[in-house]
Amino acid sequence: MGCLELTDIVKTYRGAAEPALRGLNLSVEEGEILAILGVSGCGKTTALKVVSGLERQDSGHVALGGQEMDGLAPEKRPIAMVFQKSLLFRNMTVAENINFAPRIGRGMGKKLLAQKTGEMLELMQLGGLGGKRATEISGGQEQRVSLGRALMTEPKLLLLDEPLSALDPGLKLALEAHIQEVNRKLGTTMLYVTHDQKEATRIASRIALMQNGRIVQCAKPQDFYAKPATKQVAEFFGWENFIPARKRGALVSSPLGEFAIEGAAAGDGGVLLCVRPEAATEIGRGRIKAVVRSVLPQGIETVYETDCSGARLKLSLNMRHSFSAGEEIRFDIDPQMVWCVAADRVVI
Repeated sequence: MGCLELTDIVKTYRGAAEPALRGLNLSVEEGEILAILGVSGCGKTTALKVVSGLERQDSGHVALGGQEMDGLAPEKRPIAMVFQKSLLFRNMTVAENINFAPRIGRGMGKKLLAQKTGEMLELMQLGGLGGKRATEISGGQEQRVSLGRALMTEPKLLLLDEPLSALDPGLKLALEAHIQEVNRKLGTTMLYVTHDQKEATRIASRIALMQNGRIVQCAKPQDFYAKPATKQVAEFFGWENFIPARKRGALVSSPLGEFAIEGAAAGDGGVLLCVRPEAATEIGRGRIKAVVRSVLPQGIETVYETDCSGARLKLSLNMRHSFSAGEEIRFDIDPQMVWCVAADRVVI
């Protein structure tokens, strides 16, 4: 059993025509960072609210460390949460914000409180800033204070709801690395919500992709780029070519040729061959022929839309290769960049 177990969670908001969560199932392992990834409105934040107790599910169960959380008030759950906005107390110092919960709860002696506060300031890379007012620090430092304040409660589970979405790209990368470092040092289990595919890929050990209130695939980041579960999952992770094909056992036959694909869930018969746009190799001398239909320069790469034996195929090639509309391209396909999914699978 994982640290967090969500079983058949259903949640419909009052007045809503459709459920926000439709039988959500998810297991988060002890000490991992798991990202819930999806577009706005897919149910990510609702899932966090149900886990934290801020919203009560209509049915299903939430368990943390083997203990049922259903019906427990938020303050009774061993959970802390970091939001998109830092929500700091502006009239307090950085140190007072960080140690707010144990200081107000009076569950820690002054000496120990000072020691723990100092340790957390150092862990959050805020050494020397403890005496500054919350209004005197940068946005990135504010989020470090929020993270430190949440971790001071020593939660079994830390929930992070789009915590870096308001930050500049460079600062976001630095804080992603810092969150991973904190996870390694403290071993705190983290459930991290984001709409940013690249952010989820960089920060999480596993990703749970949510669509329409359900988890449609939960796997290591690299699996989404190599083994998507459905066409919809593949599209979300940048697969652009979906070619009708026939599957028999591990062999998939298509206008691009035959490919041996082990482990795909799609059954025998009609399938979609998924091909990443970066899949072309042996440019100019491969066995596959295609005619360029359009050219779209994109900086150091160019996207070519081609016709390959009647199949539409997008190829992304680097600037060493240059072709014009009407030209023929010869190439091969990297077998590690093809996959197949069921042709008729639809996410409801």
